[in-house]
Amino acid sequence: MSRRLAVLAGAAAAVLLAACQPRTPAPATQASAPAAPALQVQAISPEEVARLFERRVGQPPAAAAFVPGQVIVKLKAGRTTAMAAPELRRLQIETDEQLTSGGERIYRVQPAVARAMEPQAMRERTLELVRTMAARPDVEYAQPNFIFQIGAVPNDPGFVQQWHYQDNGSAAGQVPGGINLPQVWETNKGSANVVVAVIDTGILPAHPDITGSPNLVPGYDMISDAFIANDGGGRDNDPTDPGDGFAAGECGPGSQPQPNSWHGTHVAGTVGVGNTNNGVGVAGINWAVKLQAVRVLGKCGGTMVDINDGIRWAAGLPVPGVPTNATPAKVINMSLGGNSPCSASPATQAAINDAIAAGTTVVVAAGNSAADASGFLPAGCNGVITVAASDARGFLVTRYSNFGPRVDILAPGGDTQRDDTGDGQNDGVLSMVQGGYARYNGTSMASPHVAGVVALMLAARPTLTPAQVLAELKAQAMPRNATQCPRPCGAGLLNARAALGGGSPPPPPPPPPPDGAMVALAPSTATLNIGASTTLVASVSAAGAPLAGKTVTFASTNAAVATVSPATATTDSTGQARVMVAGLTPGTSSVSAAAEGAQAAAAITVAAKVSALSWAGGVAIAVLAVLGGLRAKRLRAAPRP
Repeated sequence: MSRRLAVLAGAAAAVLLAACQPRTPAPATQASAPAAPALQVQAISPEEVARLFERRVGQPPAAAAFVPGQVIVKLKAGRTTAMAAPELRRLQIETDEQLTSGGERIYRVQPAVARAMEPQAMRERTLELVRTMAARPDVEYAQPNFIFQIGAVPNDPGFVQQWHYQDNGSAAGQVPGGINLPQVWETNKGSANVVVAVIDTGILPAHPDITGSPNLVPGYDMISDAFIANDGGGRDNDPTDPGDGFAAGECGPGSQPQPNSWHGTHVAGTVGVGNTNNGVGVAGINWAVKLQAVRVLGKCGGTMVDINDGIRWAAGLPVPGVPTNATPAKVINMSLGGNSPCSASPATQAAINDAIAAGTTVVVAAGNSAADASGFLPAGCNGVITVAASDARGFLVTRYSNFGPRVDILAPGGDTQRDDTGDGQNDGVLSMVQGGYARYNGTSMASPHVAGVVALMLAARPTLTPAQVLAELKAQAMPRNATQCPRPCGAGLLNARAALGGGSPPPPPPPPPPDGAMVALAPSTATLNIGASTTLVASVSAAGAPLAGKTVTFASTNAAVATVSPATATTDSTGQARVMVAGLTPGTSSVSAAAEGAQAAAAITVAAKVSALSWAGGVAIAVLAVLGGLRAKRLRAAPRP
């Protein structure tokens, strides 16, 4: 039986960020008796968290997850249509006149053609169409529709278990991995003038720690596909989370069941959606704030188009067919991601650029693949604050947290496999879920710590720009040594007290790259067989003019999969430099090109035989465009290549 889907079977393993989604919690006594003196926390064993982590996150798949048969196309300024009807028929594709918030058009393989294609052929056809569209002189960019996944002391009884908020140190009452919040709360508890948008799975407004909270403002459900939405319809003004779990086979033949995560509520609880200091449940970083839920993730994940529209709407920018956001956010948190470098998704970078230009600070999770964050989006995008995860010791959680030069700062993400606080409980981050509270770990949990502190900063200094916020956070972070961060983890551990000090004027925005340089790397994605090689071309320019004689440094994030040669090259008279990429073993890597302070990256896949599929349980799924929507065509199981 077919179902409406907008995701691949491999999407559940594609990314990343809901790293420790436990089973659906049983109703807790705290929910029925909110004044109970003891907090009821759903018990989740470290073994179960580890099992779910491996199953839900695992290693990045052999190729980025995207919707087969869909191509996102942005035309150059002044152009209104990319293809006439005869050319559409020749390419066996179709489109409609509806544009995305970024002015892109979605092209789809004709349904009859899609139904006749095997999954691998459909995937290759999609990438071929991307290349065809991108080569047209009237097209600014073309790309796949990528799939994303989920990333004064209050009197709340659970606060004593929230080690991640405590004063940093080794004395009694202190935690080495705490972010120094209690002293901040003596003078700054937040402001109702600051809106934080949590772009995630939605919210549980009936939770006992949220009911009646003045901190919740109207949000929006941006999920356009009814199956993913799981609430009986598409886009609407109700961001309530109905659950994102699914039964065996619902996300493709052979896909394994997943529990509801209540991920968005857990994240929002950290920022401060609830009634902090109400004697119930747990505390949030902000006692006063306006929390806006923007729902973009549901069953089996969410699409890039919905997420990009969610970013713009949250920032107060227009989205076709959606009412204007009456309370634009000053801060956006995205604990989500996709396993492709941002250079492969100019549409996502454009949405982020628009939000930042509107004055919104964008905070994102680094990802949970224990890999270089530059190979993931939105973690690798320009302008965002990328957050890696630390444990109760203040150490980078190397077993899952992404890392690398793209990471800006470290914040508590927790580790449910450790008890460094010695309280007999695992060291996950404690926050709200359906029926009570639970401890999760992941960079999904680290990111809202930073978003929450940014909201406190803006409460004290509302004129701070996104660039100034980032510079201040990095300048005031607690430095980490090589033992605490054996891999690059940014400027250090988040320090709320120092960031809120306010003793000096805001730092100026960081200077642009020398000469306003820009680097592009083409192609942005490549698939190789073992032993094969391909050439990438780096183009260095400034103000549209090529820069000759500039040194370009090339690197591969996974040299066991793919190597680059040479490591450095000098641009020619056209501003170009070339590098050869050789495939060694099956897997993925990201090849970067850096010059004059700017950088670009390309996603490299090495396959044993041919380009790999996206997989869930060894079974492939093709997504077909039908009546402007999407339908899954269930196919026979196929062995992994």
